[in-house]
Amino acid sequence: MKIYKAAIIGLGPSGLAVNKILYGDSSKEVIAFENQDINKRDNYFGFWLTEWMKPFENIIEKKWYQWTIGNKNINIIHTSSDKPYCVISFKKWKNFCLETKNKLEIKNKKVAKYFPIKNYFKVIADDNTEYYAEKIYDSRSTKEKKGELLQHFYGINITVPDNTFNENELTLMHFTGEKNLLHFMYILPFTHNKALVESTVFSKDVFNNSWYREKIYKYLNQKNIIEFKETSAEKGIIPMFMAAEKNSSSPNVLNIGIRGGACKPSTGYAFSFLIKQIQLLKYSKKNSVIIHKFLDRKMDKIFINFLKNNNEDGESFIKLASNLNGNEFQSFMMGDSNLLTKFKIIKSMPKLPFIKELFK
Repeated sequence: MKIYKAAIIGLGPSGLAVNKILYGDSSKEVIAFENQDINKRDNYFGFWLTEWMKPFENIIEKKWYQWTIGNKNINIIHTSSDKPYCVISFKKWKNFCLETKNKLEIKNKKVAKYFPIKNYFKVIADDNTEYYAEKIYDSRSTKEKKGELLQHFYGINITVPDNTFNENELTLMHFTGEKNLLHFMYILPFTHNKALVESTVFSKDVFNNSWYREKIYKYLNQKNIIEFKETSAEKGIIPMFMAAEKNSSSPNVLNIGIRGGACKPSTGYAFSFLIKQIQLLKYSKKNSVIIHKFLDRKMDKIFINFLKNNNEDGESFIKLASNLNGNEFQSFMMGDSNLLTKFKIIKSMPKLPFIKELFK
């Protein structure tokens, strides 16, 4: 009977990080279960460059030192000279995380259940095959929950005529003023003629692909981008609620990724935080680590409740952006803001609605 050093359930970005960061420099045998074809996935992950992300600078696809937040009436420009906005594609992250010394065996199967036997675990796949491992890293998570907010998006990668885009400035949030709906466009200009154009919504329900496409086409038309060729598409759902599962009583079962509380609910940023999570787990003797500070979690909860109970059209985000400089804004988004920046954030928010949410 073969007993693997670890079993990774779900080979998304966090599962891949476990393979690379925790076991990549060893000769240990690891098994991973993933029921989707990861070779067909190639979406982008965005983040601001933090200290914990610097070890991965060589696989960053693009950096932007300037970004905008606004609507049809106002455009806030932020800059940061040392902490740019960056993206890494899933494909590059996958290839990076699979280049290791350890032996990784990937099973294209779904895990039905696992349970302890002596000093290891039996893992049973949905086809009733059995596997054994000393540790479990579980990244399965609940992306949707009735009555809770979701960040959902759909984007297309396009090529256009030369010099259409300013490749040095990304559009982080362009709010379109939809009635009773928080919707914005997110534009990553990789070159002067190639970009990801994405429609993003904060709401309790996910829409059909055609809805997002209609918003994308409308935005491109408003920018006089009539001629374009679509090269690929991506979509996703990120929970805007506390999606962490209860920690296991076993020290050898570790919840990772969104399941382990890596996502920052108020913004939907997860990728860099799940990497931070795995980095911290490497040096921790516990089966869980705290990614987000107490005050940040409290502020996130208040802000999410505000979004759930009020018809926000983006004005609060624009006001927030106008009251912060680029470094302050990115520190807030990356969960690394100081007390002064937190005070500015609180001061920027609508007073009465936020006071109501505070005392609920």
